[in-house]
Amino acid sequence: MKILEQKLSRIDLNLLVSLSVLLKERHVGRSAEILFITQPAMSRTLQRLRDLFDDQLFYRTSVGISPTAKALELERILPETLESLNNILSSEEFDPLTCEQGFSISIPSMLSHNIILPLFNLLHTEAPNIELTESTAKSNPFDLLEAGTLDFAIHVAKDIPARFNAMSLGIAKPAIFARKGHPLTSQKEVSLIDCMKYDFVALNVENNQSAKFTGPVEIMLAKKGVSKEPLYKTSQLQMLLEIMQNSDCLFIGPSLLIQNPDLIDRFKTVYEFNLPKKDLIEFFLLEHKRSENSKAHQWFKGKLLNQIEKLT
Repeated sequence: MKILEQKLSRIDLNLLVSLSVLLKERHVGRSAEILFITQPAMSRTLQRLRDLFDDQLFYRTSVGISPTAKALELERILPETLESLNNILSSEEFDPLTCEQGFSISIPSMLSHNIILPLFNLLHTEAPNIELTESTAKSNPFDLLEAGTLDFAIHVAKDIPARFNAMSLGIAKPAIFARKGHPLTSQKEVSLIDCMKYDFVALNVENNQSAKFTGPVEIMLAKKGVSKEPLYKTSQLQMLLEIMQNSDCLFIGPSLLIQNPDLIDRFKTVYEFNLPKKDLIEFFLLEHKRSENSKAHQWFKGKLLNQIEKLT
């Protein structure tokens, strides 16, 4: 332990913060701006990091810097290390009024309007200095959670690695929606085959290009013996709804979507899937285990869960 302490005493821990920013930004100039230092100073910091780790760490490219294998290894473990240091230095009682932390979450667009808007309003009142960043749902959020790019993710995966905490948010019953006045809304009974006669629109999931991804809707339709390639895909729910409002396109989503007061007067459920429990879509709230002892993260998580519970 004495040798370890002597070795660590020669290290400037600020270098780890700089390395974290460089790994996130992949650009020396932007990293300098974030850390409020000049670009030459950032370049000197990078050289100190190279000396510390005895590795080039980054190579310059036409668009920024590209990490070496050593840097990628550090990227995997650095967020947990910095989070542990932050917990040590912030052991006092958590006060949301003075908290200046930022939180990032990926969430399906169809849930975002009902969750993020009231959450933002609450945070603006109770924790006015907290920064909230939202991104669209990811087909593979695990790498981003591990790297610290995401703090939380709402996801549908069932095979969740042990290094992540996963809380079930409930099971969503899927349904098909149409605008009010759509030809199907005047039928007394609507079958899935009736729906398949119309075009569909869909919400896009940001895919990890290194992995094949089949969405839960595609899996569900395949089990019903049908398939339908969407006419239009977008990550913007509002754009999707506008297209539905001005066409006969249909949309598949969770039945709770229609609870949105902005939608209840414009759209109607025309078909509900009758599926066994094992085939229903279950949503999970994911976080890396490194944040389970962070008072700020757990406070934020509690507020997020309160908003989600209001939907069920």
